[in-house]
Amino acid sequence: MPKFIPVPWIRWQRYRITGFVRELGSERPLPDLRIAAYDKDLVKDDFLGEATTDASGAFEIRFTDADFKDLVESKPDIYLCVFCGDRFEPIHDTRCEIRENASHEEHFELRVPAGSVD
Repeated sequence: MPKFIPVPWIRWQRYRITGFVRELGSERPLPDLRIAAYDKDLVKDDFLGEATTDASGAFEIRFTDADFKDLVESKPDIYLCVFCGDRFEPIHDTRCEIRENASHEEHFELRVPAGSVD
């Protein structure tokens, strides 16, 4: 069942998150990590999307305001979580550095502590 019914006269605003994930210290790119983006809310955070890092550690996540917008929120407050393999707990996240009222284009340079990736 669809999350919402598209209305032809409404144009959803598009957003894009890009970035790189590197090992802290060595600056080695970290491929094959799952990056999940969230919008911080008071009650329940909204899932915005996810991507997997490529061989150079790069990722891109696209979403629209339909994924987070409500009566009191017009721009997302973004944070990212980095996951390795099938782990349910992130090996790194940016919850302490939330991008409040994020723009349509955001770029992150993430540094994961050495030894976090097996």
